[in-house]
Amino acid sequence: PTLSPVEDMSCDVSTGIDQNLCARGWPAERLSPLDGRILVGLYGTPLGRGLGILGTVSPTATVTLAREQASAYQAVLTDTAVVPFFHMVTTIADRDPGEDGDYNHRVPTPTIQLWIDVARAHGMLVVLDIQPAHSPLPVELDYVAPFLRQRGVHLAVDPEFMMPYGAVPGERIGFMDGDSVNLVQAWLAERVWEAGERKLLIIHQFDERMFEGKERIRSYRLVELIWDSDGFGGPPAKIADHLQYAEEPGFEYGGFKLFYDYDEPVMSPAEVLRLQPRPVFVVYQ
Repeated sequence: PTLSPVEDMSCDVSTGIDQNLCARGWPAERLSPLDGRILVGLYGTPLGRGLGILGTVSPTATVTLAREQASAYQAVLTDTAVVPFFHMVTTIADRDPGEDGDYNHRVPTPTIQLWIDVARAHGMLVVLDIQPAHSPLPVELDYVAPFLRQRGVHLAVDPEFMMPYGAVPGERIGFMDGDSVNLVQAWLAERVWEAGERKLLIIHQFDERMFEGKERIRSYRLVELIWDSDGFGGPPAKIADHLQYAEEPGFEYGGFKLFYDYDEPVMSPAEVLRLQPRPVFVVYQ
């Protein structure tokens, strides 16, 4: 489907970054990836197996897999377009500190661009996911900035792998706070100006320990904030997380992750679509 203009956006807004954009001549209409759509995609890393289904086969073969999964949702929906996407972890947390001591490694930029180009050629969207570990968040944002300036490319941050001092990824759960979410939203709003479309920001969560200070999260009109319920297991626990996050401060849109190998059982598209609020973002790992 073709992206369509979202509602008229006046410059009478409260967030400083939006005021700056208006002062620079921000047009009244911009595009939202969520306008009349639900997004259904596949999670992993282009570097290969280990994190999810994405990366287990070639980019073009992954297009086929993503389209098949999206089609299962489109068969249930008659009033909403289902758009497939790649969800690519591009900064990957490690148990080893590495030479720079930041406990992560990155997908090379040519590889990231290759997967973006393949997705774009097939009418798909892309989400770039960062697991900072001990690297400062602005450093990892700068790494993906050239891609976020492109249309059809969006951002996810995984608090599980934002590690406190002395912690090793995988040995304990990391955490994020509301101020960090605002920092990312402000940064992403600048990419909105450069790309000419609203951007998605996906925050993963499966445990209360992963987050603090949600009451400090601000609303940025140029950024669509999606809270992704990220846990695996039985449907009751997954659904309970989704309902809990929807009632907490900072929630704008719901996302839902399913695990092909670890959910017991894997919820059907019809079951996912019956959730309230209905997720706008569904990703399979």
